[in-house]
Amino acid sequence: MFAESLLALSTIDVKPVETGLSAPTSVVAAPNGTLFVTEKQGRIIKIPKTGKPKTWFRINVSDDEERGLLSMVRIDAKRFYAAYTDGKGALQVSRFTKGGGQRKIIRIPHPQYANHNGGQLQLHKGLLYISTGDGGGSGDPFGAAERLSDLRGKILRIDPTCGSKRYCIPAANPRAGSPVIAYGLRNPWRFSIDTVTDEIWIGDVGQNEVEEIDRMRVGAPLTDFGWSCFEGRRSYNPDRCAGRDVTAPVLTYGRSEGESVTGGYVYRGSKVPKLRGWYVFGDFVSGRLWAYKDGTRKRIGRADGVTSFGVDQRGELLLTTIGGRVLRITK
Repeated sequence: MFAESLLALSTIDVKPVETGLSAPTSVVAAPNGTLFVTEKQGRIIKIPKTGKPKTWFRINVSDDEERGLLSMVRIDAKRFYAAYTDGKGALQVSRFTKGGGQRKIIRIPHPQYANHNGGQLQLHKGLLYISTGDGGGSGDPFGAAERLSDLRGKILRIDPTCGSKRYCIPAANPRAGSPVIAYGLRNPWRFSIDTVTDEIWIGDVGQNEVEEIDRMRVGAPLTDFGWSCFEGRRSYNPDRCAGRDVTAPVLTYGRSEGESVTGGYVYRGSKVPKLRGWYVFGDFVSGRLWAYKDGTRKRIGRADGVTSFGVDQRGELLLTTIGGRVLRITK
């Protein structure tokens, strides 16, 4: 029976929803099925169920190297949060209202290097979750990921709806007064929250040898994923290991399979029944797509240059590629 499930996973198709976009970085869906796609250069493209795509919003961003408009999450028909790099390279998270301007929520300086920005946003039970990279360069030259006073190399959780303040720290956060719920991350470019299990799944891009997927519960204590003491499960910098209680990744893979993990989602849709409950993710460089569950990883397809995953209004999986495509995983 278990073998049959794995066999079924190998037959999954990836079909185009839209092509011809410019370096899309994320995709989200409205309840009516309309899709919104962020492009690296700062545009948000609206893709209706019928009709042609059109520019819906523009944000001024810096877009050299890994910088740009990184992701968005909808609040309602006119309001959304977006993560992007500003003119000085900082990671800026803001709330925008179509036709009504911008409210800046949190800004994380990132001046020295243009890589390792993180930049994924998720809304869960009214709270905003944010991923941040370690500040770039090689080997975390700032020691940012392990230092709790530095917001780089982290997963953050904030309440962005607390009156006149830009944000508040939720009472449930592990450390009083701190937005940090997880640290020791290199570049958690994409993460998701499984609302069925209340688990956070994090794709953390590796340094020289290992890509990793990390997992934690929404209500977990403060969690250290080990960078740069470890790269995956391998020792990387022993000088940065003292006093750390590291949570190992749930899975890793090496350079023979890929070089830049793109975290995905646990599938909760209905069109691919054998995939239900499996975590689906990919690799930007190799284009491989995998499904993972209970210690088993299975290759299920290919999408070259996969930059992000998303879900539509019915829980079906979408993905974007750097070459300008929005794709849907189907039978």
